[in-house]
Amino acid sequence: MLRPLQEGLLLLERLSDQPEALAISDAARVLGWPKSRVHRILAALVAAGYVEQDADRRYRATPKVLRLASGTMSRHPLRQQALPFLRRACAETGADATLSVLHEDRSLAIATDSATGDPAADPFSMLGRSSWLHGAANGKVLLAWLPLVEQRDLLARLELPALTRRTITDRARLAAELERVRERGWAVNDRENHPDVFTVSVPVFDGFHRCVAAVGLSQRPDAADEKRSVAVLRRESAALTRRIAGV
Repeated sequence: MLRPLQEGLLLLERLSDQPEALAISDAARVLGWPKSRVHRILAALVAAGYVEQDADRRYRATPKVLRLASGTMSRHPLRQQALPFLRRACAETGADATLSVLHEDRSLAIATDSATGDPAADPFSMLGRSSWLHGAANGKVLLAWLPLVEQRDLLARLELPALTRRTITDRARLAAELERVRERGWAVNDRENHPDVFTVSVPVFDGFHRCVAAVGLSQRPDAADEKRSVAVLRRESAALTRRIAGV
């Protein structure tokens, strides 16, 4: 019984990662599974309401998946502390804000906000969304501030798929990028995980100067102001760090 459950959850994760619906053959290729196995598991997920099939016989995760994340995310201790700071950053810049933590080699969004109330600038900035580290500004920050030994171990095992034509997929280039991120103090995602998203991100520290989260502001590339976003993020992340540290 355990193996079907594991496979169903893995397939659901892969569907949730994709910006578009997948055909059975596409999902089988992504997972390296026989199409018959993928079809069987998809049928079970459709019956449970977590996956839907469109008119072109392609599959996507349904909003019901968010019910699994919302309860867990709402209880995350850092989320409640961060929400006022995200709200202030959104109001000042007009951007979408996302607070992410490192979870199972991915960047996990535990808090989001938007000046409009509808975080549309970054389709990947949804509560509970798990993103590739190498293609997201928050992911780069979480990687850059890891202890060096941990960073090297993680870089060695990470998958580096090309999410857009601008995504860094070479490990040496990614390592060099992380070094630049740490030197300047912020990371940029310039259309690296979506062709219409520009994101700036900075670290959030605890009282021992350990990076516990990354906070980013996302806008369309033609509306982005990197200098202003960095200034706002640095101010708000410093204030959040002080709150976490109890200073």
